[in-house]
Amino acid sequence: MSLKTWPMLAMYKIILLPRAEKQLRKIKDSRLVQAFRRCLNEVAAQPRQKSKVGDLRGVYGHGFNYAGAAWMVAYFTDEEKQAVYIIAVGSHKGFWQEIKRPLN
Repeated sequence: MSLKTWPMLAMYKIILLPRAEKQLRKIKDSRLVQAFRRCLNEVAAQPRQKSKVGDLRGVYGHGFNYAGAAWMVAYFTDEEKQAVYIIAVGSHKGFWQEIKRPLN
């Protein structure tokens, strides 16, 4: 099954944007990838959490701990299409500053 999109048991469909797909492909630890998948399932089940403010208004974040480190997923939702678009995944350190940078 493709990393880019996969069906969820939840209501919303998860769609990885190119940056997030590239970041996930770089992760070599299979247990960390599985932890991200569980996190994405949680997001798909309940996507509308507290939004960021300021420059990141409309962007949501969801995180988890793995091996003593905090990891994050940044996303936005499309209610009409019932889809969650994953912007980026990564370590919490410097995560939100990285999100503000233009997409490469």
